[in-house]
Amino acid sequence: MSTNKLSLYIHIPFCAGKCHYCDFYSVRYEPSLADRYLQAVIDEWELRISQSDLRKYQIETVYFGGGTPSILTPSQFSFLTSQLLKNLDLSPDMEFSVECNPESFTESKAKSFLDAGVNRLTFGVQSLSNIELSIAGRKHSSEKALEVLNSPSLYYFKSIGTDIIYGLPGQSAKSLKTTLGNLFLTPYIKHLSAYELTINPGTPFGRHEKRLPLPDEDDLAEMSSIVISECRAHNLERYEISNFAATSHRCSHNEAYWDHKEYIGLGCAAHSYLNQTRWANKHNIGEYISDVSLNVLPQAWSEKIDNETMAREMIFLGLRRADGINEERFKMLTGKEFTSCVDSEKLRLFLSTGRMIYRKPFWLTSEEGMLYADAMARDLFL
Repeated sequence: MSTNKLSLYIHIPFCAGKCHYCDFYSVRYEPSLADRYLQAVIDEWELRISQSDLRKYQIETVYFGGGTPSILTPSQFSFLTSQLLKNLDLSPDMEFSVECNPESFTESKAKSFLDAGVNRLTFGVQSLSNIELSIAGRKHSSEKALEVLNSPSLYYFKSIGTDIIYGLPGQSAKSLKTTLGNLFLTPYIKHLSAYELTINPGTPFGRHEKRLPLPDEDDLAEMSSIVISECRAHNLERYEISNFAATSHRCSHNEAYWDHKEYIGLGCAAHSYLNQTRWANKHNIGEYISDVSLNVLPQAWSEKIDNETMAREMIFLGLRRADGINEERFKMLTGKEFTSCVDSEKLRLFLSTGRMIYRKPFWLTSEEGMLYADAMARDLFL
């Protein structure tokens, strides 16, 4: 058994259409293009294995993200996973996650996921208001989402999660509470990611931002409070600023990112971190497939992560997490004491006002502090 641990991310860029808030790279699904792309992902993995000796690592988590991974046919998914995971050292308790959209999820796809070893599904529900779904450009209805979340096949997965967005145009605190109430009436949800809407330039929302009936800051604060209270009422613990989970149902793959563990991302636009180096693959699917076909790694850029960058990232991510910043791990990864990397006056202020708590060896953000985590991180940076 290897002592070197690795997480594996596979990007599936295909979608049925572009949501009005989305600025991630995606293309419309075409079966023949998907087949060529999946072969390129397999070939990229073989290239990286040959150049970095990745077989010496034990795979702790696998995550299919997108895009819409559930848009793949059962045969496409089975082909890809069988080729990627063959002859690897897989952890006995490996977390294997797949992102799904309600409109492309079927019982036959659930079977192909289970046959491949998938044990965790997360559904991009976003809202259970048909008006809000239409405004956001989503392709499913609330009725379809609830039908999927009640599917008997979900019983056989270890963990089921959902994503929602709050702060959508025209959304109210009441409609958000209704969405959460209906979600928690379904039997399998053990994880919830709740993201405040971000308006990105170049998206339909970005182009029409000034005309959108967006909630104001007071509305957003009320919505955030509703998410927290509803999750608490259903025994989902807040373990990161936007993520809530029942006991033993945290997303280990995301925690690997936040803990600065090593990971490889395969596919166009995927990011990786290995040997203190971070890189990203090219976004364009045509360029990606072309590079791999020529046995060329499809990287767009790479950077070495120095101790100062590592320290800033650990502070920023740590303040957003219930587990906080472990000063011993901080020193191991940065070579520096946590207290030498932050503004001492600001640190004392956050401790005295209760926004931060010190429980050796952890620097923790309080529940109130979570409301200001990003601003606190900026204030602490030297």
